[in-house]
Amino acid sequence: MKKELIVIPAYQPLDSLVPLTKEIFEYFENVLVIDDGGGEKYAHIFKQLADMGAIIVTHAINQGKGRALKSAINYCLLHKEISEAGIITVDADGQHRPADIVKIADAMEAHPNDVVLGCRQFDTDNVPWKSRMGNGISRKVYKWACGIDVTDTQTGLRGLPYSFLEIAARCDGEKYEYETNMLLDIKANKVGIQEVIIQTVYENNNESSHFNPVRDSIRIYSIILKYSFSSLFSALIDYIVFIIAHACGAKIMAATYIARACSCLVNFTLNKKMVFKGEGNSLVQLIKYLILVVISGTISGWSVTHLSALLPMIAPVIIKVPVEIILYVFNYAIQRTLIFNDKE
Repeated sequence: MKKELIVIPAYQPLDSLVPLTKEIFEYFENVLVIDDGGGEKYAHIFKQLADMGAIIVTHAINQGKGRALKSAINYCLLHKEISEAGIITVDADGQHRPADIVKIADAMEAHPNDVVLGCRQFDTDNVPWKSRMGNGISRKVYKWACGIDVTDTQTGLRGLPYSFLEIAARCDGEKYEYETNMLLDIKANKVGIQEVIIQTVYENNNESSHFNPVRDSIRIYSIILKYSFSSLFSALIDYIVFIIAHACGAKIMAATYIARACSCLVNFTLNKKMVFKGEGNSLVQLIKYLILVVISGTISGWSVTHLSALLPMIAPVIIKVPVEIILYVFNYAIQRTLIFNDKE
């Protein structure tokens, strides 16, 4: 029997969770199930799980998958005797087969300090469109935005070593964004990642899943949305100052530098505190950021100046828009990798 603790967050589960848990008990000693506020209608399912030996932690009201996982992790930190070998999180919707859960445990035993991800293959016919689309977009976004390159960013089958549990307990997010935020903390804390290919299973087209493609994707991609807000707000300041300075007679390069000087401190503060949550030396980060501002401003001013000469019929304030959009991507990449990279 394997020592890893199986953790199953469950909200309004199907009756199939009972035989699945029974089969898991054939391989693992302990199972912890979080009843995430399912209510009386589902109480009989959790009673059956308790009767077969599962530990049940109950939320009075539904609080989301992230909070359910954090409740389980806090329980594990208080009961080291059942979780010292690490924990394996398993979805309640039947996607994860016991044989694949065992593969995760085997990989954890081979790599005791690494996080192990059970990665699905999304090129099969049985994968629902929202899962295929969600993972495809998520994988590309997180590779570009966060430097994280894993096959399955949204997998719920994960092996977490005990040494990682305190980090996981402090991870941001209460709902589905928690699992992708966890990837950020794995990278920030330089924890190794192992991938295990697992069977791709969707019971009844994944009808028991409570994932909302629009609402929960917004939560998942919050880092991009925060950066976009910070950039747009700062760009508005930059744009207004540029128009005023240029209208008052300043040349394009001078107007660009004046505008950058006014907007850069706002942008730096927002990005450090809200987007990248950089915890390093603020002075060093500010110096790096100011160097980026000078380089970015020079590129912007040079580009607008020369494009204005080539296209005299278009006002410089119009030409500035596409130039700044291109620099938006450039600035994000530099800030993520070189300025605030102590905690991405």
